[in-house]
Amino acid sequence: MTTIYLHIGMPKTGTTCLQKALFNNRDKFLENGYLYPTSGIKHNAKEIVNRYCHNTLAHCLMSLEDKDNILSMSIWKELKTEIDSINPKNVIISTEALTSFKIFYQPETLAKIKNLLKEYEIKVVIYLRKQDEFLESSYCYMVKLGACSVGIKEFFNEYQYIFNYYQILENWADIFGYDNMIVRRFAKSNTKDHIFADFLRVINQFNNKSDYQVDYSAKINVSPSGKIIKILLLINNLNETILAKFIKLDDSYWSKYQDFLSFLSNNKTICKLVSRLPKFLIDNVLLSPEEKEDIMKKFKELNSQIAYKYLGQKDGVLFGDYS
Repeated sequence: MTTIYLHIGMPKTGTTCLQKALFNNRDKFLENGYLYPTSGIKHNAKEIVNRYCHNTLAHCLMSLEDKDNILSMSIWKELKTEIDSINPKNVIISTEALTSFKIFYQPETLAKIKNLLKEYEIKVVIYLRKQDEFLESSYCYMVKLGACSVGIKEFFNEYQYIFNYYQILENWADIFGYDNMIVRRFAKSNTKDHIFADFLRVINQFNNKSDYQVDYSAKINVSPSGKIIKILLLINNLNETILAKFIKLDDSYWSKYQDFLSFLSNNKTICKLVSRLPKFLIDNVLLSPEEKEDIMKKFKELNSQIAYKYLGQKDGVLFGDYS
């Protein structure tokens, strides 16, 4: 039976770097018995986070009530046709959208995914990052996308369910089986390794590491500085409270608006000027050390259960500091 390694995130754990490496090496992977399907990948996606992954598979499950659902679900049929026609020993599917949206926190949605892949053995792979780091990085991404105009604390309160890793793991384990869960830790500070190298360990390909061509120094989807984020937040608030009253905010407008935010956050000259602004006007701090500690303490017991149950660590330490 074909084994599918279903990589579900979490977001902001080097997923785009991993997916780009998987996509660019798919021919070599196939030679080694691993299919990285082209079905479900939106190659011409505007957002880099969607160009190399299978987020389209997840997105179509979010449109179950739409009239074009039959067309959307054909993507899953294309996936199975591709798998069955090649008949590889292993398949790698990667989509962090499966942990990004609330619909995938519902058991019935996860059961639907299992049913769609019922012909295969499924191994669920997930990377976990310290909640305080994950919060800051996720918040930066949403602000940069123009999808957030509230403070980081309000953002956390609205999306708390995403930070409860234990419940996420339990939801998936209940459907796919505890023995089929592969839990890994992502540490931004660990520069000695790369998520691609770690993923090769997960799929038993690390001994073939030299077969794959990867730029380990490349940085993708990096969060802007705290100062830039605070300026973008002010612009988002202006856009939401003032411009929306005078301009029709349709898809065309939002596309241009996101391009504008992207320009501001990536332009080196602008970033350099902003970095020189004095701290008494604006600083880089999104969360104070005390606030980070409070967040980690909030999840300390749940993280401890993960360390013990899913990683076999008797000391119950998942991340270290405050965890």
